[in-house]
Amino acid sequence: MYPYFRLIKLIIRRTFSKKENPQEVSSTLKIRVWPHDLDPFMELNNGRYVTLLDLGRFDFVLKVKLQKILKRKKWSLTVAGTYNEYRHRIRPFQQFELTTSIIGHDERWFYFLQKAKRKGKVHYSSVVKTAFTSKDGLVPVAKAKKEMNLEQLDMPLPNWVIPLTNQEIIKR
Repeated sequence: MYPYFRLIKLIIRRTFSKKENPQEVSSTLKIRVWPHDLDPFMELNNGRYVTLLDLGRFDFVLKVKLQKILKRKKWSLTVAGTYNEYRHRIRPFQQFELTTSIIGHDERWFYFLQKAKRKGKVHYSSVVKTAFTSKDGLVPVAKAKKEMNLEQLDMPLPNWVIPLTNQEIIKR
């Protein structure tokens, strides 16, 4: 089941916060692992981890007030792909910090880096490829940046991300 209670708590918390600059902001959420987040090995389920990444991106969107543009333009956000690395287990009732930041864009996609950290150690890390969508399909990055008054924003992808962007296994 989707973590709706966590999402509602997040929305309430961010509704009255001030707008922040997407280039300078990162989101940090403290998340506790509950029994419904576990797999049979008594650790945070990898599918649940990917679902919890949504909460980090929602928090980011709310911090920079993108929801207003989404509503006005009748756009939504979509995830086109993720690259995940899992290194250390997170057990029941343990708390971790999920950090989310935008690391760049190309002409079609925005990319987020999301990390789950516990006691200073990175347990999971993901690069998430996202886009704005409208009834006409993908919204070009340049148009999205214009709507956000960020035309001057130039965030080229870090070199280590570029090989990941070339992997479109769905076409193979």
